[in-house]
Amino acid sequence: MVVITGTPGVGKTVTAKRVSEMRGMRLLELGALAQSGAISGKDAERESLIIDPRKLRAAIRRELKGADSDFIAEGHYGEIVPAELVKKAIVIRLDPIELESRLRDRGYPEKKVRENVQAEILDSCLIGAVEAFGQDGVVEIDSTGLGEDALAKVVSEAIDGNAGAPPGTVNWIAKLEKDGKIAKLLQ
Repeated sequence: MVVITGTPGVGKTVTAKRVSEMRGMRLLELGALAQSGAISGKDAERESLIIDPRKLRAAIRRELKGADSDFIAEGHYGEIVPAELVKKAIVIRLDPIELESRLRDRGYPEKKVRENVQAEILDSCLIGAVEAFGQDGVVEIDSTGLGEDALAKVVSEAIDGNAGAPPGTVNWIAKLEKDGKIAKLLQ
């Protein structure tokens, strides 16, 4: 199984769908799977659902039981997939300035925009993936400036080991400091 993860808004859902079609792999959407029985409550302040990790892992195992094809698992909490099932994790990254704009265009509440932009700046999904799957099991791809087709092509190449960068290559803090925008985004 390949895990495609990243902060909400970076392009992982569309990309995972395209790559699964390109490669003939089954797509396991973690968010949809969670909603079918792995929700333990709602965080009213964040306007989001709370996932029960134990229940979601069990649902993933049930979904894969007896499956004869390879899967792509997609979700911003990709680290929840049992590590022994994962061949590679791909973390899609996006310039926080562009991410902020995308999330606002989607109508995210300001608090959620801030939280997700800061998570991207601080490598939250990347760190979760490395902790779950190890440094050698993770690559990151900067999707900034890539269209949907180009990103899907790069992710497909990364599955084969022909694209992507080692964890820690993307450094938003350094870029934003250089551009004089870090303080505004971390408020």
